[in-house]
Amino acid sequence: MKFKVNVGGREESVHAIRQGDRLRITHNGQTTEVRVVHQDGPHFVLEYEEESGAHVRRRRLRAAGYREGDRRQLWVNGSMVHYRRVREEGAAGSSAAGRTLSASIPAVVSEVLVEEGESVTAGQKLILLESMKMVMPIQAPHDGVVRRLNCAAGEAVQPGVPLIEVEAAGDVSDTDGPHSEENGSA
Repeated sequence: MKFKVNVGGREESVHAIRQGDRLRITHNGQTTEVRVVHQDGPHFVLEYEEESGAHVRRRRLRAAGYREGDRRQLWVNGSMVHYRRVREEGAAGSSAAGRTLSASIPAVVSEVLVEEGESVTAGQKLILLESMKMVMPIQAPHDGVVRRLNCAAGEAVQPGVPLIEVEAAGDVSDTDGPHSEENGSA
């Protein structure tokens, strides 16, 4: 995922990739690998290695996060950071229109958590995929309504093949019957 953060009054880009309990964070051309060592709801502890001369020291950060749509707030060791998620056109896992979601690696659908016509919120888990003994969620990129499911539990899926279509809350029209704006988003 790509984020825009405000650092010293300047807006900068940060790119983060999560794989299991590890995060790879790239900022200003430098990549740091961070491990999530504990998580309890919005609270978590991160661990990373820092080179100090010939020695490598492990550091831990206590943090908590809050999100609302694309806006995020993060508390790290007593400091607060506000930032927003940047949604890129044609990003991996979504169509250019941002409506269909797919797997990024070959996987098996372990569970479908929503039904067609169901209202969803940004970040809500929609489908659970399993690959190499890891469970990976497909999450709603925005508030909206599930328009189409193209997979079922137990089915093997390939990268880039659309698994689910989520229509953005702002795109849901009044002609959609029971799934109009009054039921379209939380």
